[in-house]
Amino acid sequence: MEAILTRARIRGGAPAGVNLIGHVTGSMGLGVAARNTLSVLAAGGRDFEAIDVDPGGGRQGADRTSAHIVADRPAAPYSVNLFHMNPPEVASLVASARPWLDVVGRANVVVPFWELPRLPVAPPWRELLGAMDLVLAPSRFILGAVESSCPGARVVHYPQTVFLPEGVVPNRPRFGLPEDAVLFHVGLDVTSDLTRKNPAAVLAAFRAAFLPDEAVKLVVKLRHLRSGHSWVDPEPLLVQLAATPNTIVIDQELSYAEALSLAASCDVCVSLHRAEGLGLHLLEAMALGKPVVATAWSGNMDFMSEDDACLVGFEPVPVQAAHPSYQSAAIGPGQTWAEPRVAEAAAWMRKLADDSGMRQRIGGAALAAVEVSRSAALAGGALAAIDAVAAAWPRTGKGMADRRARWRRFGPPSLPERLWRSARRLVTRLAGERR
Repeated sequence: MEAILTRARIRGGAPAGVNLIGHVTGSMGLGVAARNTLSVLAAGGRDFEAIDVDPGGGRQGADRTSAHIVADRPAAPYSVNLFHMNPPEVASLVASARPWLDVVGRANVVVPFWELPRLPVAPPWRELLGAMDLVLAPSRFILGAVESSCPGARVVHYPQTVFLPEGVVPNRPRFGLPEDAVLFHVGLDVTSDLTRKNPAAVLAAFRAAFLPDEAVKLVVKLRHLRSGHSWVDPEPLLVQLAATPNTIVIDQELSYAEALSLAASCDVCVSLHRAEGLGLHLLEAMALGKPVVATAWSGNMDFMSEDDACLVGFEPVPVQAAHPSYQSAAIGPGQTWAEPRVAEAAAWMRKLADDSGMRQRIGGAALAAVEVSRSAALAGGALAAIDAVAAAWPRTGKGMADRRARWRRFGPPSLPERLWRSARRLVTRLAGERR
């Protein structure tokens, strides 16, 4: 009976359960991760409400997999807010003062994704994570970044897995792919930073591994090629693609199931990234039973080993990128990431192209590794940590006062502050007009 009562109500009168707040219908990695967590919550028997937040760029509603469980009118009634967004987005959401969002009267948990060994120094990353009751690190790589950058934060490892939609099958004719060739697949969103994703290294390895007349193709799936962001310049990549024989470029929007079907239609997945917070697309390829050639560094090492992936060595190099998130003013001095060894990648690609048995063995081991990771995710360790945080939520007194102070810095400005800012803008404008 006590367990039933605990499940029914948490202190303060809020029902036990989770308000999952994220890009639930977004066509992006954060959206896929949020949908996977919804599956974990459902498998763990947790009550939840799914609240869909628009990520911008026309990406909301692009994936309808979980649209049927999204709240029409968000209420966030449960005792835990689980944010499947990064700190800048959470801070903006809190500042927007949505009527349904209560960060003081609920326990707050976040699942952040980051690609470097230390968190950004630019606000509000460290401040926001410090305000959370719990940080769920989706990889050990991110766990290390949070522990080193926010020593006061409570953080636990949250093993990731994937739940593939039903009916994902290879379909080469659908994508205009040849039936008689070995296909290597690389997919990237150019807005994620081309320097970090490093497709140039994949092209170099492919050219080094194969002659133009061989029955081997490199399938390159591009997303958001025409984003319009000032820091995105895909032209050098397009020039390299045009100069690389046997490449097939797919530049069209695909649903999540279609993107998985494309990956399933290829024989090998390749990622010579310089850094990944997790590497969700690599985990998906392994779940499809595909061998993966990948840089042996960062978040993907959560679910890869020499037994189930083709790991490529690297050298640590200073971070240099066009993306504003990776500028030195944002990340702080001394950050490094990986420079993969192209010759090693080319050797792996050559072996895999020549040996179908090797592709089958490594692909089978990859699928088995994903099943192990899925069991770990469903074991409920992260859910137990969430339950413990909810049970320890302060009812009244100093604990609540501390919470209010903690979150006040992220909230909207008070009425006096807004009036003062308006008056200051007015004075500045009038002073300018008088000149």
